[in-house]
Amino acid sequence: MGYDFDAVVVGAGPAGSAAAMRLVREGLQVALIEKGLVPGSKNVSGGVLYLDYIPGYTVDDVFPNFEKEAPLERRIVEHEAYFVSEPVRKNGEAEYRVRRIGESSLLTRLGLTGFSETRGRAYSVLRAKLDRWMAERVAEEGGVLNTCTSVEGLLFEGDRVEGVRTNREEIRSKVVIDASGVTSTLVVQAGLRPKLEPEQVYHGVKHVFKLKEEEIEQRFNVGKGEGKAIYYVGPFMRGVEGGAFIYTNRETLSVGIVVSLSSFLKRASEDPENVGKPVDLLEEFERHPAVAGLLEGAELVEYSAHNIPKGYRSILERPYRPGFLVTGDALGAFVKIGALIDGMRRAIATGIMAAETAIRAIKSNRFDESTFSVYRELLRPIYRDVVRSGRSAAISEGSIGYKLGPKLIMIGAGVGKGPARAPEPNPADALKKVQSMTALLQYDEDHHYSHIKVDAEKASGTSLKLWVPACPVNCYTLLLEKGVFASFRDLYRYNLERLRREGLPEEEARRKAVEETFSDIRRARLNFDYVACVACGTCGVIGPPGTVDFGHERDGHGVIFRYG
Repeated sequence: MGYDFDAVVVGAGPAGSAAAMRLVREGLQVALIEKGLVPGSKNVSGGVLYLDYIPGYTVDDVFPNFEKEAPLERRIVEHEAYFVSEPVRKNGEAEYRVRRIGESSLLTRLGLTGFSETRGRAYSVLRAKLDRWMAERVAEEGGVLNTCTSVEGLLFEGDRVEGVRTNREEIRSKVVIDASGVTSTLVVQAGLRPKLEPEQVYHGVKHVFKLKEEEIEQRFNVGKGEGKAIYYVGPFMRGVEGGAFIYTNRETLSVGIVVSLSSFLKRASEDPENVGKPVDLLEEFERHPAVAGLLEGAELVEYSAHNIPKGYRSILERPYRPGFLVTGDALGAFVKIGALIDGMRRAIATGIMAAETAIRAIKSNRFDESTFSVYRELLRPIYRDVVRSGRSAAISEGSIGYKLGPKLIMIGAGVGKGPARAPEPNPADALKKVQSMTALLQYDEDHHYSHIKVDAEKASGTSLKLWVPACPVNCYTLLLEKGVFASFRDLYRYNLERLRREGLPEEEARRKAVEETFSDIRRARLNFDYVACVACGTCGVIGPPGTVDFGHERDGHGVIFRYG
């Protein structure tokens, strides 16, 4: 049987481009397949790329002169974490308690913040720029870059993977490397794991604000071309396990929150009075006086959402099968230690390791189990990092990290002051609020194909329709005679206002509003509309299969991020 390519790499993110570049430089025929209109148009990160890592497996090893030529934003010169309290407004000022944790703090020396992992060169990046640049370098070296193409299945010859089936054609190859990210469906088809569950992922939502370069440097007290990575923990999370971040880019700020998806679902189903959608937590963070002044006058230019694998719960026990290797977020090669969110350098490392394994198989013309098992040996330092992050999570996450820890850290905390009058909460309900944010995005709408399959009857018959609050946009809504609702909190507020108008005492009105809200959720019809989807994959993680199934857009359709 003939082959179209020596290797097919699925996904033109950092892992995929690193793998493809290593293969191309070995003189092999390589196809780099990307579902987006252009590489990076579907990708989102915070984010900071740490350049220094395992010798031989860094971005410099596949992209020489990377630091000089790549579209990097700012060199990160400082990492900080802030624990803040609920603000109190009095005497014309907003006051709050605050504790700063820096790179030289005791908690950092104890390894609890993750900042000890940040030594060396680090840069803020925007994925729409970075991923495109990396993929273009692969094409310049002779790789075949195939965009607007979704890989929808694997081709098998017995136990061995021998290519892929796309929305356009079948492509035969000696090796397939899956770098398609956290929403990968190929790892499931390959039998390497079932679909991800909420306990195995973080969920992030992000705003990008435009601000003048010199204004960023003044507000964050950094020099020209320098930047900071800042993390926050506080009551703005409304009991959801997670925290917030600000990354300084050249002329923009990346501002977002990262939550444990399972924790968010639990809180949304317990406390509709306070927990709406993830973006509501983000906006509350942005209104905090510790943050509001930093964002004053900045222009919101992009809204995005993305899932992140909890490496210590999702990394594949077996990252290969004959003819098939898994890298990056699809593998689960992601580490969160304390405040540190660190996946890109490991994605690049795993991409190079997968490429080296593929080169060995292709050159020896051996595609058996023992040949591909070498990949697991190469990955040993990655797995050690992930296991270590799991030990850290036992302290930094859960009730210790998000309840007890902040209380102890805030003992003796200083006093911070911010704007006397914080920005007013957005009065719009989630439906209108999210519509205004998705209006900032560019979409190439597919009028004929939905990449998400929803059995509306099954979904409507479930008691807790958690796709509704968890969806960062308005793909899922509740339909009732009372109206259309995109969060449980909006439905609760509707019920509460009606009960107040009926004259019920406040405490009784609140109690009855909660009861009525969950009764409404049980009987509501679920409405699904994929048009403004940002392809985060959250609904597919919630599932279950047969009720909600997540796939990939075809022909480059869907959201096109300008920043990422």
